Amino acid sequence: VDEEKTGGEEKTKTRKKRPSMSDFLEATPEVAAMNQYWYSERTIGALVEECSALGRVAFLSTPSVYLSLPSATRARSFLFDFGEFPEAANFRKFDYRDFDLEDVAHSFDAAVVDPPFITRDVWERYAVAAKTLLKKGGKLLLTTVGENHSLLADLFDCPLREATFMPAMHRDALPYQYSLFLNYEPSPESPLSQRNPEVPERDLDHRQGDPAARSVGSSQQQLPFPCRRQQRTDDDDIPLSGTSLTFDELLRRELAKAEAA
Repeated sequence: VDEEKTGGEEKTKTRKKRPSMSDFLEATPEVAAMNQYWYSERTIGALVEECSALGRVAFLSTPSVYLSLPSATRARSFLFDFGEFPEAANFRKFDYRDFDLEDVAHSFDAAVVDPPFITRDVWERYAVAAKTLLKKGGKLLLTTVGENHSLLADLFDCPLREATFMPAMHRDALPYQYSLFLNYEPSPESPLSQRNPEVPERDLDHRQGDPAARSVGSSQQQLPFPCRRQQRTDDDDIPLSGTSLTFDELLRRELAKAEAA
């Protein structure tokens, strides 16, 4: 509350508080049964800053970012989520297994996507949803494990770059490190072009020194930014960044959780 004195009279003016990342994290517990894991405060802040310059944004299963947006960005954007968020003014109940988005089709400038599971069948449905929502040339911001790079490039039918910024989770909730994939090059000043100090150097070293390092396909060599795609074979047994689990072991765990959901 701010107080101003005008002509000897005291006038009280109340300013609406801007939502903060810590507000959401403190007020909204994660629901393990729904495989909910919030981004860290720093990661939310980086995505909020980037999305505030992207126009009308669709937030698919990313309530921590939508509910931390400045009021103007939140007013023009939408949250699509399976949970209940009554404080979200523009909210659509979203079940990736069964949805109809035709009434808002091709009306968003960008989409931020973080499914509850990292498996192909789940990402296939989220890809359909995101492509339905986006305008032609719309921007994608996708978070998942780095080993899903080629999977996402195939599902979205476009080259993707792995951002310098790597997401971190609130309270280090996940045992493996996520990456952020974009279909555009962020500006040099963007927080997504900066390293996230929350991510240990060992995870960066692991990503850069992986023996199955992402290679650039011929169609991607024309891009004005570096882009690496993960090439895997059935014989690969490479631990994921930030964990001793191999990709196949992680997939088995994720599939078991998805079947139980």
